Amino acid sequence: MALIQASPSQVTHSKSASLATILPANTPMPICCDQCDHEQTYTMTQLRKLPTLSCKACGDSRAFSHFELTVVEKTLNELGYYLQKTA
Repeated sequence: MALIQASPSQVTHSKSASLATILPANTPMPICCDQCDHEQTYTMTQLRKLPTLSCKACGDSRAFSHFELTVVEKTLNELGYYLQKTA
């Protein structure tokens, strides 16, 4: 009785490696004003300091919260983007 052995070309792997992209901490992130939707860019280094965001178009300002920072970082991670901790 002969054993049938699969040739290497017939072997398939069901697991595939995930691809991740590491972004520098100075990558610009667009943030829109809550009042007028004017888009401004801030780096992740700036956002990690939880700054007050001030709109150059209408003058509205508000604090960027730790919750927002967590949401931005987790969303990017889920999309395969990881951010350096420092610039």
